Parts: sequence; structure tokens; C-alpha cells
Amino acid sequence: MTFDPSPPSDTAMEACLWITPKIFDDLRDPTPGVEAFFDHHADWLADRPVTVVFCAGNGDHVLNYAGRHAWDDRFDWARYNCFALAPGGPAVSARAHNRNWLARVRDGGERSANPYSAGPMFIVSEQPMDYRTLAGIYAALRAEAERRGLRVNLLEYLEPGPEFCRSEWKTIRHPEVAAGTADAGGHIVPGVIDVTAPLAPDPRPYAAFPAGIPAGLPAGDFVAAQTAAFTADFGLDGVMLGNQFGLVGFWHPDNAPPLTPERSAGIERFFLRLREAMGKGLVYWMDTYWRAEVERSAWGMTDAAYHSLDAILISTFAVLVERTEIVPNLLSKAALGGPRPLLGLDFVDPWYWYRTYLDDRRTYLYQREALAAHATSVAGVSYFANDTFGHFVPEPELAATLDVVRKCLGSSGTAPVGLF
Repeated sequence: MTFDPSPPSDTAMEACLWITPKIFDDLRDPTPGVEAFFDHHADWLADRPVTVVFCAGNGDHVLNYAGRHAWDDRFDWARYNCFALAPGGPAVSARAHNRNWLARVRDGGERSANPYSAGPMFIVSEQPMDYRTLAGIYAALRAEAERRGLRVNLLEYLEPGPEFCRSEWKTIRHPEVAAGTADAGGHIVPGVIDVTAPLAPDPRPYAAFPAGIPAGLPAGDFVAAQTAAFTADFGLDGVMLGNQFGLVGFWHPDNAPPLTPERSAGIERFFLRLREAMGKGLVYWMDTYWRAEVERSAWGMTDAAYHSLDAILISTFAVLVERTEIVPNLLSKAALGGPRPLLGLDFVDPWYWYRTYLDDRRTYLYQREALAAHATSVAGVSYFANDTFGHFVPEPELAATLDVVRKCLGSSGTAPVGLF
């Protein structure tokens, strides 16, 4: 599916909203939660292209998926706050993290960085998840959108790292291609996929490789084919690639591995293979938080890779972003002349308990200032629609931000100044 490529306007500005299974009281009866989601965000979803990114977990369920015959297989999902499987097991990890959080945040009064932003480790839900249940959630979202007459593209989320829930494919089945590390709530844990690394042989059946994975297959080739197979089987419109998928070394150019022509070629191969496998399916990509020229020079991103994408999420999450990088990054992605730039707007987080509108008000307002000043470079906005407890973004914050969106491109076609 594709969007109208006409210049952005209030009615054409895309709304890309992320939700997780935490919004459902009963995973097997998702209709009440789906109805509540559409009701709560009704003003955001009217008269504009809408994309819903459903984040069942961190995408490991996509990589492990064996095919239609395996819809009763269970998988872990993002049912935690601040998940990090550190040495010693989950109980030891949680106890140590929570002791540290109490000492630094509750007793010490800390108000920034981790563990403050991450919050304590705990499980939000004990409900089991399987592929059949997931298919029912997708179907409920489709049915409710159709009932309301809304044009909605439905994407699944694919994360390169081990955050949010257990990651069997990345940490047990194929650690040879997932040796990169991520900061999960203050814990440095392995499990970040390198798309250029070769896979070890694997006899297990996968949707795209029913006879198993052959030795030496580039990890990116597997991800591309498996993602396309998953989205096809579940009737999805595409995928959201999270956390700079394809570029190893999270969130800062100093973390990137040494750049070689071979690495850059391997990265480009992944994006082109994914584009080919997905056909007309949508491929959205969450960037590094840094402008395009830095992504090219530090990580090895290429023009061909950029132009394989349908949209780029300009990452602005307050816990990670360099505030001075937001506008240069946005303008650099708009200048690519291909993928639609979607500006990230921060309210809450569905996996950690920080609330940006309360905890980092300065960055929260700056995101909206950037939107107001550079609206003509923005094709849409994107935000997490629920918090770590499964509650939606508070209505007053949604209304105030939507007012900015509506004012950005008024009848004059110019962005207003002095909104804040």
C-alpha cells in the first residue's frame, strides 16, 4: 500500500501510532481495548493517513516464526517494565536492579538518566501469547478501523536488540550474529543483530526457510525473507524496523564499529533484499537520532538503502536524543527526496515508566517547537500511544500537541511562530 505523495497539509499529515498488548485486559478478547484505542485517539485519526505499529514484543517472534502450522506456538511478549536478562537470571536481575533503583531514586532523589527513567523491574501481565492470539489482535484492529471508515496501515515492529522481552533467536539460537550490545534500562546486554554477519546452520523450520537455515547465510538475508513471510501470512501492510535496524552500535556514532566497504555493502544488501522481499509492502525505519551525513560516514548507510524505505522515523526520544541534533536530523532526512520523514513526538514509553511530558518538559516542548518551525519538512508524526502500564497518553497532552499539528500548516501554508 502507498500514500498520496502530495505535499504535507493538516489533513495529509500522517499519524503513526504505536501500541502494545498491554492495552488489553484479555489478550483473547482484544475488541474492548481496540475500541478504547480508537476512541481515545479519534481526533488524531480523522481525515489523515493512519499507520498503527503493533509491538507484540521486540520482533523475536517474527524471527522465530515457523509458519501457519505453528500458530499455537507461544512466545514471550513485551509484558514487562524494564526487561533486562542479566547474568544470574530474571529474579537476580530484578532484585539487583530494584535495590539500585530504590537507593538512587527513592532514597537518593535522582531525577534523570537510568534507573530513574527506566523505573523498577516488574511484570505487568502473566497472560500467555501465541500466534493465533496475535492474529486475533490484528483482525480486531482491522475490523474496528473498517467499522469507523478509517484508512489504516497495520505494521508489526521488528527490533534488532534484546530489550522489552526474552529474545530466543538473538540470544540462544543465533548469538553468532547478535553479539552487539544494548542499554536496557541501564544494563548493557548482548543480542543486537549484525545484518552483515553469517549465520550458523540451523535445522529448525522457519516460515521463509522450512528446511532450516543454511550455513553462511547473511543474517540480513534471513531477516528480509522471514519478515516478508511473516507479514504475508498475517496480512499486514508492512514492518517498522526499530532502533536503527541494520546499523550496529546504538544511538551514538562513537559506538559504530569500524567502517569498511564490505560492511557498507552488507548493510545496503540487507535493505535492498528487504525491499525486494516485501514488494509493495511498507518498510518504515527508525533512525539513529543523527543526521543522514553522520549515518553515512559513521555507520555506512547508503543512498540506495535510504531510498528502499517508505518512511523514516526521526528519533527524538528524550532519554537519548541530543536536543541540538533534532532539527538538523529532520532537515537531512527531508532532503533525501525519497522516504517520508515522520517526526517522533515523545509523551510516554510502553516499555519503561518515564513520562517525558513530566520528566523532561524542556525536550518535550522543544519537539513541538521543531514541528511548528519546520512543518513543511514533515510528512507525519509518530508517537507511543500507551505507557508501560497499558494506559493511553493523557488527553490534555494529546489535545495540546494536536493543536500544534493543526496550526502548523494553516490556510497560509506557513508554520506559525511563538507557539510556546
